[in-house]
Amino acid sequence: MSVEMAYFDNNATTSISENALEVYRRALAEDWHNPSSPYRSSARIRARMELDREELAKDLGLKKEEIIFTSGATEANNGVFAHFATQANAGLCCLVSPFEHPSILEPARYWFKDKIRYLPIDQEGRVVLENIENLLSENNICFVSLMAANNETGVLQPWKELAEICFSKGVFFHCDATQWIGKLPSDDFDLCSSFSVSAHKFSGPKGVGWFASKEPISMQLGGEQEMSKRGGTENYPAITSMLTAWKEVRFQLNSPGNRTEWRDQFEKSLINLIPAVKILGLNSPRLWNTSMFVLPDFENLSWVGKLDKLGFSVSTGSACSTGKAGHSGIAQSMGLSTSEVRRLIRVSSYWEHGESDWVNLLSAFEQVSKELHQEGAYSSVISF
Repeated sequence: MSVEMAYFDNNATTSISENALEVYRRALAEDWHNPSSPYRSSARIRARMELDREELAKDLGLKKEEIIFTSGATEANNGVFAHFATQANAGLCCLVSPFEHPSILEPARYWFKDKIRYLPIDQEGRVVLENIENLLSENNICFVSLMAANNETGVLQPWKELAEICFSKGVFFHCDATQWIGKLPSDDFDLCSSFSVSAHKFSGPKGVGWFASKEPISMQLGGEQEMSKRGGTENYPAITSMLTAWKEVRFQLNSPGNRTEWRDQFEKSLINLIPAVKILGLNSPRLWNTSMFVLPDFENLSWVGKLDKLGFSVSTGSACSTGKAGHSGIAQSMGLSTSEVRRLIRVSSYWEHGESDWVNLLSAFEQVSKELHQEGAYSSVISF
């Protein structure tokens, strides 16, 4: 078993694919010129970048000019809230889910302050759309944001339905598609007013992504690059590497194979091994690669540390929330106690994982469980 196959934190980041890495290296060495400069070497890079943009837009059912290359979803999410900030000053409100990524929730609180409204959710951590039309009308909503798939539990959200409702009401709908893109089909994102993506979630490089918007929204000022919507010299090596990774993964999206069954069998076996374990979002549609659960005993960092020594990388939840007071956003929204939050573990596979990797992960949990209980029993004897 390779260390790579024991890496189960792919919702935090994925390893760059070999082809994407090779393209990145070659572009860094050969295509390093500024795409906006007037000479031929730069014009060649500009032309290649625009072909990449055109191909990506075609894949997504969008127009070429609707794609803005960014540093990733965090920049895009911040930018779209900053764009609508003037509407908050006019007394209008924004509507978000309570478990959005910090790059959504923190800009929402900064720009809209007390003009934030929250979408209702069920016990499984899924947004409920009942009476959503009334919610939009009664609160003077100008802007709605909902993630496509939760980064912690993997629970799929009704973003397509909400996008259609918002369209019918003339309300701008933004979708953080970070966890969906690269794992599930991307055919329907043209329903959204805008959506954001990070390349490192689908085996592309870090520090690059795209923002797709049907309305002209400026990400940042300070230059004419990206159709005057985002200033700053374009990172062509990262962009072309990202498109290479995208081309590789998009052919797999319609056929996850038995990957959901492997995850489900892991959860069933884990429940048999540790009967009091609680799987979050168990009865909701989820990403095929994700499982988040509350263990009955011992803090999650104890589990993570021992699993790490065995060569397995798992997490305690969103990497962007680690170390913060309050920890997991979805856990708070689902009403987990402070004690339960401290016992949360998230495992997330990717396309390269096979059934045997899930079986090996379960064996590692079994070994760590025995070690922790033995240490706990020994500690009790010593303290007695």
